[in-house]
Amino acid sequence: MIIHIFIMMLKKKFAGALVASLALSMVATVAPNATAAAPKAANIANAGDDCVKAGRVAKGRGVEGSDLTCLVVTTGSLKGQLKWWYKDVTPLTKLEWVASSGVGGGYGTTAIKFADAMKAEGMLSDYTVSYKSGGSGTVGLGYFQDQKSKDVAFITGFAMVAGVASTKSKLVQADSKAISGLMREYEAIVVPTSSKYKTINQLLEDIVANPKLAITGGSKGTVDHVLMGLLVEKAGGKATEMNYVPYAGGGEVTSSVLSGQTVAGVSGTSEFASFVKAGKLRVLALSSPKRLKSIKGQTLTAQGINFVFGNWRGVLAPASLTEAERVNWLKVVDVTRAGDAWKATLVAKDWQNQSDYGKDFAAFLDSQKKDITTTLVSLGLA
Repeated sequence: MIIHIFIMMLKKKFAGALVASLALSMVATVAPNATAAAPKAANIANAGDDCVKAGRVAKGRGVEGSDLTCLVVTTGSLKGQLKWWYKDVTPLTKLEWVASSGVGGGYGTTAIKFADAMKAEGMLSDYTVSYKSGGSGTVGLGYFQDQKSKDVAFITGFAMVAGVASTKSKLVQADSKAISGLMREYEAIVVPTSSKYKTINQLLEDIVANPKLAITGGSKGTVDHVLMGLLVEKAGGKATEMNYVPYAGGGEVTSSVLSGQTVAGVSGTSEFASFVKAGKLRVLALSSPKRLKSIKGQTLTAQGINFVFGNWRGVLAPASLTEAERVNWLKVVDVTRAGDAWKATLVAKDWQNQSDYGKDFAAFLDSQKKDITTTLVSLGLA
């Protein structure tokens, strides 16, 4: 377990303990293991670990205290290998993934990448993605919760928690089944390569001096909005006076910046990486603790702003699932996470693995609801 501790030197009105708690809850990450490990004993086994004696049972080592069995995997990237596995896991057939963003946004990208990994590991036959943007994400959540089918899944995240809070929506994520966290991602602040801004401090100085400068990112109250609000406040400005232009997805954010409608954009690193590589965008700052492989740019910390911040996303399933169906969903996710396809995605996207399941993920969502709402209120964003 690698824990990045965020040290935020913020104004006292942001209740340092609260913001530190929020930040810390967002960055406990598990780094993917790219090298083969020695066989694991039953008392320390996890799904996908090597084992040596077929048929042996690792009591309580699976999700929510379920059992793992040492067996030969029959599908996916680990096919033919002796692994600690779930002997009773049932692959899903067809899923409709609901993404509360536009095409190219983080929710949709996460849904596609994880669904592809599920297919690669033999845990899903087919899928579609329905994009339902609007209402700071609440349109998508409402659509998902209205579905009668059990063959539907929803990608939630920081932005969803913030969206419900900032719009004062009556929708409640706890009305769905919390399945699992999936990933965490750091943010990038970008400008066109033709921009006069070369550093994040230059941009912040101008925003403080001229709050009318248009900055774009995801929906109101999202991690993009909160990050820029905190940075502007730290630079001596006011988050409530910031000219923040919200869009439903990263594709629209990128178009706005490239067209000159806004002077800078903020979003997850994966949404800008290809444009940075193509020489169309320049990174002013990354919110990661160190430089990333997938996108070129300096961190906030390297530029004298002692601040690290990130996003997270996970999966909700319909409330109508039986207990057996819910637990099978957890096992499907755990098996998918153990395979090579998802691990390769984490590396390629510079995403961090988040592996809290079921009741633990529900508790995480509850804590995020409280912390994020309080932070938005402190910033005047809710």
